[in-house]
Amino acid sequence: MRRCLVLIPVLTGLLILAGPAAPVLAKPETPEIFHIFFSAGCVHCWPYVEQKLIPALKDGGIPGEPVIHDFTRPGGRKLLADQTAAVGLPRRIADSLYAFVTRPDGGLLVVLGHVPRPLLDELLASDQLPRKLVIQQPEMHGRPEEYRLWSFAGEVLTFPIDTPLSKSLTRLPPTPSHIVVSPDDANLATLLPAVVVTGLLDSVNPCAFAVILLLLAFLFTIRKSRRQILGLGAIYVAVIFIVYFAIGLGIMGTVRLSEDPHFVARIGSYLLIGLGVLNLIEYRFPQFPIKLHMPAIAHEKVNKLLKVATVPATIGIGFIVGLCTFPCSGGIYVSIITLLNAKTTLAWGLAYLTLYNFLYVLPLVVILFAAGNRVTAKTWAAWERDHALSLRLWFGLIMIGLGIVMLWMVIPEVIV
Repeated sequence: MRRCLVLIPVLTGLLILAGPAAPVLAKPETPEIFHIFFSAGCVHCWPYVEQKLIPALKDGGIPGEPVIHDFTRPGGRKLLADQTAAVGLPRRIADSLYAFVTRPDGGLLVVLGHVPRPLLDELLASDQLPRKLVIQQPEMHGRPEEYRLWSFAGEVLTFPIDTPLSKSLTRLPPTPSHIVVSPDDANLATLLPAVVVTGLLDSVNPCAFAVILLLLAFLFTIRKSRRQILGLGAIYVAVIFIVYFAIGLGIMGTVRLSEDPHFVARIGSYLLIGLGVLNLIEYRFPQFPIKLHMPAIAHEKVNKLLKVATVPATIGIGFIVGLCTFPCSGGIYVSIITLLNAKTTLAWGLAYLTLYNFLYVLPLVVILFAAGNRVTAKTWAAWERDHALSLRLWFGLIMIGLGIVMLWMVIPEVIV
């Protein structure tokens, strides 16, 4: 059963790698209609929409009729996610109320939160708006003190509530004609260190280490040339990279279907803590029946393939080990992917996923070149066998610590 569960994300990821059709996103709003999303749990949202937002848009010359969506209803968050993706609004810019409006000049206006009526009137009367503009006022209680503007370029700018738009709009850069991967959507300060640290920690994987050391030692034993050894070792590492990357794509595709990415991220963090506890139990009670090891049947198959020492056999070894290392430390992988899904765009998520997997196989590359002679390879293989249990202790502690950090990093306030 565990092997079947592991195969689900990897097969999904391999289908993504094979190039399936792009997902159909919600079409951007048209002049005939405009979309408004709100939460039924927000007691102030509907009165604001009915009494201020829609009248302001109508008086400002916005054509068409509003289509109202409650994104707390089944399918609502998915529809909102599709709409934000269609217009290019990053997940880091979020609120309890969204309006996606096509202006009479053909530009896009996104209203977030409860923007005061005077600001809306001034904005809709202006002829100096960037091609795409977000205006946001998140305060729902009391008198608002500030508002924010973003032209889909640069940083989100914040202004005191009494700042005239004629002044604040001049601070905005023009909307770029084409955006591939904007650094502003990357959350570099938060996510880059998390990806680097977790990728390196996940790479300290006894399963993958043991097999490559056994592979190198066996190749030396049967007197393969150094060139042949490095070639087969490189194939092993490359296949593990592809399989683990495919698993990550499958997980990413799965968690992106969730209507609450922050909830999924928290579940991933709890999973990471749970796997860490299992590692500690195994260290304290080595005979505990639940083990995060390569299954016996897979271990037996790998041993058979090791004795063949051909390119197809090495590919088979890499595929099996790539699958079986996921149960060993997959909690780290699931947690960082769900965190990426919650806090960055798809393009940046894929970039971070590539970096993570490069770091994941980096120690294997180091081992491949460092253990370039028979004595070193056999010495390292013996060391790994002697310290496997101690590695479980440290691995468990690190996983629990990472799970707690992940919980702290996940944005606690989701859209309500």
